[in-house]
Amino acid sequence: MDSKQLFLREIHSLIKEYSEIGEQLEKPSKKLLWEEFNLTKNEISALNDQEFTDESISAIEKIVRDNIMGAFHSAFCLLDGVSDPVLENDNDTWVGLKLAEKQDDEEEEDFLHDELYNSYWYWQELNSKHK
Repeated sequence: MDSKQLFLREIHSLIKEYSEIGEQLEKPSKKLLWEEFNLTKNEISALNDQEFTDESISAIEKIVRDNIMGAFHSAFCLLDGVSDPVLENDNDTWVGLKLAEKQDDEEEEDFLHDELYNSYWYWQELNSKHK
């Protein structure tokens, strides 16, 4: 099994799945996956005022898919060390980050999927300071 190719193929499936937002556009729900991004009444009303066609939904989904693909590409560039994150200390050097296939006997570490949501608040705080 080629773990890297399996992972990348699964990423493409996830990108496609998460970009298919036509039903969400046509029947928006106030509650989204993560509470921080719940829609307001005005946002729902604005979506309900739109007259989406199959072509406009297709175009929007292509744009979303392209943006998700770009986000993954940028994240992988950070992992590979070919692009740099904003460093808190000018003396720090970013060399990338290596993700490795888990071994059966490895101890569990902090999971990235958990840290993604937890790190949002820190990221938001840093961004508000730089505006």
